[in-house]
Amino acid sequence: MVTQGREGTLVARRKRHGQQNAWYQYLQTIPELVKYQLVTKLALGIVLYALGNASQWAIESAGRVAVTSGDYLFLFTSWQGLLLIVMGLAVLFFYVALELNTKIWYCSQIIRGESAPVSKAFAFGAAGMRRFLNPAGLLVVLYVALIVPIAGFGLSISLTSQIYIPSFITSVITSTPLYLVLYIVALVGLVGIGFLHAFVLHIVLLDRSDVRGALIRSRRMVCQNLRDFLVQTVLFNVRCAIAAGLVVVVAVLPVVGVYVFDGPRILMLFFVLLATAVSSFASFLLDPFFVLKLTQLYYEYSRGETVTIPVRDKRHHLLAMVAVMAGVGALGVAATVMDVYFDLLFPPGIETRVIAHRGGGNDGPENTVRGVETAIAEGAYGSETDIQRTSDGNYVINHDTTFERLTGDPRKPSELTLAQVKELHLKDSGEPIPTLEEMLDASKGRIVLFVELKGETADRQMADDAVRMIRERQMTDEVVLISLNYDLIDYIESKYPEMQTGFLAWLAYGDTASLHCDYLGLEAESATTSVIESIHNQGKLALVWTPNTISEQEHFLCSEADAIITDNVAQSAEVRAELSKRTDLERLVDELLQGPM
Repeated sequence: MVTQGREGTLVARRKRHGQQNAWYQYLQTIPELVKYQLVTKLALGIVLYALGNASQWAIESAGRVAVTSGDYLFLFTSWQGLLLIVMGLAVLFFYVALELNTKIWYCSQIIRGESAPVSKAFAFGAAGMRRFLNPAGLLVVLYVALIVPIAGFGLSISLTSQIYIPSFITSVITSTPLYLVLYIVALVGLVGIGFLHAFVLHIVLLDRSDVRGALIRSRRMVCQNLRDFLVQTVLFNVRCAIAAGLVVVVAVLPVVGVYVFDGPRILMLFFVLLATAVSSFASFLLDPFFVLKLTQLYYEYSRGETVTIPVRDKRHHLLAMVAVMAGVGALGVAATVMDVYFDLLFPPGIETRVIAHRGGGNDGPENTVRGVETAIAEGAYGSETDIQRTSDGNYVINHDTTFERLTGDPRKPSELTLAQVKELHLKDSGEPIPTLEEMLDASKGRIVLFVELKGETADRQMADDAVRMIRERQMTDEVVLISLNYDLIDYIESKYPEMQTGFLAWLAYGDTASLHCDYLGLEAESATTSVIESIHNQGKLALVWTPNTISEQEHFLCSEADAIITDNVAQSAEVRAELSKRTDLERLVDELLQGPM
């Protein structure tokens, strides 16, 4: 290990040898890292496809098409569910072995100047996983797979890189000072844990240490080289950000030039595709570069001396040039095709509809008749609301478990009679709490009402009663019954096929597009282009909740989503008006940027 005194010597040597600015060391490894990335992604794709089919078989053998947040107990109460848990852990271990273990070994071979065949890296990565088959190793794997994406620091795997805290949870956190402080403290703590244990995988794999010993050694190594590790980590990230910025600027400049000087559209298409390809390629290399840097620091701190990446074989350069030329040619062909079918590929109109959240969103009193009136006045397609049952069997509108937030009354709807609920009024507006019947009457013939069956009283009786009221008013085509409980939606679909239904799948796994419903509601973070496309392929409508910022609304109004539920209806109308004025370039960029938020 490097002591505090030797840390200064290490820094001095690094400066003398120009290590801090030797980006050529990394650039020369690009051909090998690209080969590794491509082969690894292909292998992971094959394995994930096989395991995906196996897990889908397990789900279907239980008479289901997917596992959702509404029936998570299935995972712990059936052999199929337990099998899914085991397969899930196996996938995490496999990804760590194939994406991290192999990458660390591959980078170590590059640093040592030795040959690095990908097949050997795979064998090494798989063999190294046996050291993680213990409680401490399992915690490390779970931290890498589930915590690092949220903490935002450390080595992670691509399978879980998009893990996020759902917006309906973050909204509660950010709106409650105590929760926000606790969240920040927890986040800082998780980042600190990742920082102190940055070299655990290196020590386990390259030194063949046990996990517990590696955890101790990593903490010691980081603490003994704390200042240098902080500096190197910050500098590396800053330089990567600068390099990425320069890449983007250089790639985008031709696009700007064509746009400013009103050049031919085909040329604009080519340069936009080129900029997208270059940016994607830079992002593709960022993760292996980070592992290469971390591995270099590991060797430096272990040996107490600077480590230079040897000059690589230049025979790869010619092959790289050929690949670049072929890629440029393919972009030219793609630009030609896109120019011919431009309006078909990038339609100018905005077809996505807007649904006001909780009545009229932020523009009207929450979950009130006046809120629905506001949504109608603002031209919304629909209005979403929440129903709960009172103690005497009536249905009133309320989102939370209790009336505390809106009226100051801490009781639940199920603890009050309708007469008692009618005595309550919203603190901010003085509006009364409406019944389902009043909301139906207010919306009939004017707006589509999305009624969420909510809370502890959301059961089949609630579904039967809601359908009865809707039928009495002949509104089956004007109401959509939605819920987070899939069993309840499935019940309505089976018993009342004429009703429109929607399942809010904030957490689901399996063939979610085949779920028994008309709408599939998605959290904004999970509503990717591919997911929406799969929903449409099953003849269903995709509903996204709740895009509230201008950027989110721009994103999803330009997407293939059928509707968005938002709190900011008036704002969405302004966004839609601006989007209708888009230029060809803006339409193209909006389409290419579709994906997760």
